[in-house]
Amino acid sequence: MRRNTIGFILLSMMFSIFSASAQTISNHPITISLKKEMDGKYNLLLELPPNYGFQREAPHKILLSGTNGVKVKKADLKLNGPIHPSKSEYYEFVKPMPIELSGKGKLDVNAKIYYCNFVKNICIPAKLNETLDIP
Repeated sequence: MRRNTIGFILLSMMFSIFSASAQTISNHPITISLKKEMDGKYNLLLELPPNYGFQREAPHKILLSGTNGVKVKKADLKLNGPIHPSKSEYYEFVKPMPIELSGKGKLDVNAKIYYCNFVKNICIPAKLNETLDIP
């Protein structure tokens, strides 16, 4: 009887953790935007709300691909920024990432970014799939 109870509790905890992770991955708080600096030169911006942070030592991956006439000429897609003042494992914010594009159309951004919620004290990988218009 005791083994069954412990097994049920462990199974329930594993299911709730898996459900929370799957839900959070698709509903991430990361905002992606593109800011034009001059012709063909842009900054890719990643932002989080307060009480969140980007992990510093995580295997972040960002892939860009142009469609409908846009070509990616050059991109520096490494996350960098100041260290969070109260939590040294995280960036306080991520500096804009410079990219060079040519043409007009759409820019597809596919990424896996690791971020943390300081209030809930959990860290989660977010899968981002965004399409940005390049006028």
